[in-house]
Amino acid sequence: MTGSVEEVRAGLLAVSERLFAAHQYARQAGTLLDDAIAELTRLSEQHSESLVPAELRRARDELDRGLEFVNAGTVAVGDVEARL
Repeated sequence: MTGSVEEVRAGLLAVSERLFAAHQYARQAGTLLDDAIAELTRLSEQHSESLVPAELRRARDELDRGLEFVNAGTVAVGDVEARL
Protein backbone atom coordinates (compact mmCIF):
# COMPACT_ATOMS: atom_id res chain seq x y z
CA MET A 1 0.00 0.00 0.00
CA THR A 2 2.80 2.45 0.84
CA GLY A 3 4.35 1.96 -2.57
CA SER A 4 1.10 2.90 -4.24
CA VAL A 5 0.80 6.11 -2.22
CA GLU A 6 4.38 7.02 -3.05
CA GLU A 7 3.72 6.41 -6.72
CA VAL A 8 0.68 8.68 -6.58
CA ARG A 9 2.74 11.35 -4.81
CA ALA A 10 5.44 11.05 -7.46
CA GLY A 11 2.82 11.39 -10.19
CA LEU A 12 1.30 14.43 -8.50
CA LEU A 13 4.73 16.00 -8.22
CA ALA A 14 5.27 15.48 -11.95
CA VAL A 15 1.88 17.06 -12.68
CA SER A 16 2.69 19.99 -10.38
CA GLU A 17 5.98 20.58 -12.18
CA ARG A 18 4.25 20.55 -15.56
CA LEU A 19 1.54 22.90 -14.36
CA PHE A 20 4.20 25.27 -13.03
CA ALA A 21 5.99 25.18 -16.40
CA ALA A 22 2.71 25.75 -18.25
CA HIS A 23 1.98 28.72 -16.01
CA GLN A 24 5.41 30.22 -16.69
CA TYR A 25 5.10 29.75 -20.45
CA ALA A 26 1.60 31.20 -20.48
CA ARG A 27 2.72 34.25 -18.51
CA GLN A 28 5.60 34.76 -20.93
CA ALA A 29 3.21 34.43 -23.87
CA GLY A 30 0.91 36.96 -22.21
CA THR A 31 3.74 39.43 -21.89
CA LEU A 32 4.63 38.99 -25.55
CA LEU A 33 0.99 39.39 -26.60
CA ASP A 34 0.72 42.55 -24.50
CA ASP A 35 3.87 43.90 -26.15
CA ALA A 36 2.48 43.14 -29.62
CA ILE A 37 -0.86 44.76 -28.81
CA ALA A 38 0.87 47.85 -27.40
CA GLU A 39 3.11 48.19 -30.44
CA LEU A 40 0.24 47.76 -32.89
CA THR A 41 -1.83 50.23 -30.89
CA ARG A 42 1.02 52.73 -31.10
CA LEU A 43 1.34 52.21 -34.84
CA SER A 44 -2.45 52.55 -35.22
CA GLU A 45 -2.16 56.19 -34.19
CA GLN A 46 -0.75 56.86 -37.66
CA HIS A 47 -3.61 55.09 -39.47
CA SER A 48 -7.30 55.66 -39.87
CA GLU A 49 -8.09 52.13 -38.64
CA SER A 50 -6.75 50.05 -35.80
CA LEU A 51 -3.95 47.68 -36.74
CA VAL A 52 -4.72 45.44 -33.76
CA PRO A 53 -6.63 42.42 -35.02
CA ALA A 54 -9.63 41.46 -32.90
CA GLU A 55 -8.24 37.92 -32.90
CA LEU A 56 -5.13 39.14 -31.11
CA ARG A 57 -7.19 40.61 -28.30
CA ARG A 58 -9.28 37.43 -28.15
CA ALA A 59 -6.09 35.39 -27.97
CA ARG A 60 -5.05 37.43 -24.93
CA ASP A 61 -8.43 36.84 -23.31
CA GLU A 62 -8.25 33.11 -24.02
CA LEU A 63 -4.76 32.97 -22.58
CA ASP A 64 -6.09 34.52 -19.37
CA ARG A 65 -8.82 31.89 -19.28
CA GLY A 66 -6.22 29.19 -19.79
CA LEU A 67 -4.19 30.57 -16.90
CA GLU A 68 -7.27 30.35 -14.69
CA PHE A 69 -7.59 26.67 -15.61
CA VAL A 70 -3.92 26.03 -14.91
CA ASN A 71 -4.26 27.73 -11.54
CA ALA A 72 -7.37 25.69 -10.73
CA GLY A 73 -5.48 22.53 -11.67
CA THR A 74 -2.62 23.53 -9.40
CA VAL A 75 -5.01 24.04 -6.50
CA ALA A 76 -6.73 20.70 -7.17
CA VAL A 77 -3.41 18.83 -7.27
CA GLY A 78 -2.34 20.54 -4.06
CA ASP A 79 -5.60 19.49 -2.40
CA VAL A 80 -5.08 15.86 -3.41
CA GLU A 81 -1.46 15.97 -2.17
CA ALA A 82 -2.60 17.40 1.16
CA ARG A 83 -5.05 14.55 1.64
CA LEU A 84 -2.38 11.94 1.09
